[in-house]
Amino acid sequence: MIPVTDHLPILVVMIPVITAYITPLVGILLKRTVKGIAVVALSVNLACSLLLAHYVLINGPISYHLSGVPPPLGIEFVADHLGAVLSLLISAITLIAIIYLSATIPELGKKKTSIFYTLILLAVGGMQGIVLTNDLFNLFVLIEILAIAMYGLVAIRGDGKSLLAGYKYLLIGSAGSALILIGTGFLFISTGTLNMTLMGDILPDIINSWTVLGGFALLIAGLSTKIGLFPLHIWMPDAYAHAPSITPVISTLALKAGLVALIRLIYVIFGPSLSAETVPLPSVLSLLGAVAIIICSIVALQQADIRRMLAYSTGANIGCIVLGISFATSAGLEGAMLHMITHTVSKVCLFIAADAMLIQAGIRRIEDFRGLADEMPYTMAGFSLGAISIIGIPLSGGFMSKIYVANAAIGIGLLIYAGVILFWTLLTALYFFRIFRFAYFEPSHREHRLHETPWPSILIILILGGASILLGFFVEVPMEMIRPAAGILLGGGI
Repeated sequence: MIPVTDHLPILVVMIPVITAYITPLVGILLKRTVKGIAVVALSVNLACSLLLAHYVLINGPISYHLSGVPPPLGIEFVADHLGAVLSLLISAITLIAIIYLSATIPELGKKKTSIFYTLILLAVGGMQGIVLTNDLFNLFVLIEILAIAMYGLVAIRGDGKSLLAGYKYLLIGSAGSALILIGTGFLFISTGTLNMTLMGDILPDIINSWTVLGGFALLIAGLSTKIGLFPLHIWMPDAYAHAPSITPVISTLALKAGLVALIRLIYVIFGPSLSAETVPLPSVLSLLGAVAIIICSIVALQQADIRRMLAYSTGANIGCIVLGISFATSAGLEGAMLHMITHTVSKVCLFIAADAMLIQAGIRRIEDFRGLADEMPYTMAGFSLGAISIIGIPLSGGFMSKIYVANAAIGIGLLIYAGVILFWTLLTALYFFRIFRFAYFEPSHREHRLHETPWPSILIILILGGASILLGFFVEVPMEMIRPAAGILLGGGI
């Protein structure tokens, strides 16, 4: 009898995908059961992800061959330490999002409810596949599944602004997808395989081929659009600002899945040494990451809409993660992966708190935060905890991940990038302290006192806010998975 653990890498992908196909059919007959089906599916998915992470931590990576056919002919899924921890994060956050959706679904209307849950489940399946696949064409397919779901989630409200935001996202995302597909074709022509590990073994002998270099460049450019790396981030502010509530939460996870794909490309397929010796990729990515940090933070400081501010803040944090990846050192890669986790938990907390304020009080503009700490103290407390981590105030999760990346920059003599991280922290403090000033130190200008967010939502916000702080105190917990992942990736493996 085959142990269930052998099938966990494919189960965490297929459970949400199969449920996504069932959901519209059930929605036609029994609309009230749609949410229950999604919650059950994602609960099972979370249980599988927990088992997967535990198994990988104890026994090491799991390789799964689809249909029992090994590479190079078959498609391989590999649950290594990085894939397992991201799979767990995706499962946990999306389950929280689905539970919270009970407060946000009414804005879409009953007819779109089953479609909305279907798109979320498809997005989860796509993200799970992206972080676990070891096949380059399969990666493209999964990226497309995720992208189509995200386009729908942004535009599903159907008003002019959300449709325009979805259309902009579609245009830019489609261009990125085309680049990824063409780049994949170039590498397949050159190596004769689509398996990432086998590509990594073959490429050192043909690395100077223009076909290989062209494929590498196209893949880097295509993935940069998916992760919103400056200057290819222009779809992000509108998508975050005009999408239905909770869509930015799913998008935050989608960006991390794209970053895992970027890490696989650089470290597994090409290897950090080849990337540095053949093309100046580390220098280019470092520069782009630093520019993203500064520019996005300055623009965030100028925003009046809370969602747009959080979108540009996300762009800056993506820059920090790319900066850590580009250093090609253990410290840099560990810092990048740790920041992927701390930023996800903190930013999801901020988006859910901001959505709660919008639903409860119609608050979108930062100036409307006046007196909010007095009227919605628990919601504002959770928001503040998430903001403290995003800023990087000492002892928070965000502080620890920023310290890792800054120390990595100092360790290789790039003091300027450590200075960029310090300056970024000051800029981030400026735009969040502006909110704190309005919320805690200025009186409300509203005629009627606001009511606090319902307790289920408050509990979710406070748990996420507390977790974003506790990650700083218990940083060794995620590092147990991150350190082995960094060691494997620096060795060119998966």
